[in-house]
Amino acid sequence: MSKETIKVAMIDDHDLLRKGICDFLKDFGFEILFEAENGKLAMEKMEQSEVVPDVMVVDINMPVMNGFETAKALLKKYPQTNILAFSVNDEVQDVVKMLNCGAKGYILKGADPEELKKAITVINDGGRYFSAGVDEVAKEFYKQFPQS
Repeated sequence: MSKETIKVAMIDDHDLLRKGICDFLKDFGFEILFEAENGKLAMEKMEQSEVVPDVMVVDINMPVMNGFETAKALLKKYPQTNILAFSVNDEVQDVVKMLNCGAKGYILKGADPEELKKAITVINDGGRYFSAGVDEVAKEFYKQFPQS
């Protein structure tokens, strides 16, 4: 498999979690372009980056600029990037709101690291990925909005 390395940005306000995930994503062979503790910092780092991440893993509940605002801002300015929502929250309204903001996937923080690896790969390859706890919500969303 001679594919280019998938470039990832990790946006989460919990330092230990964010750094730990970046470490195992590197071990999986992904390139971490940057990490940020909120959407505002992520946008600033995007401005400074010469390369747009292939996949941005975005927490929903963050201070300063939450995941919904971050997803909207990223996709408006960098429509080529793919957003993977990353949250402990499996509430229907939040899953739907993230999909409406342009997320291509939604993975729960309780997922196995291998599942996160798979989600990033699927989304990078043009697909969609949803954790077991939110997949039914996503199916209903795409029935209503098939072009999304």
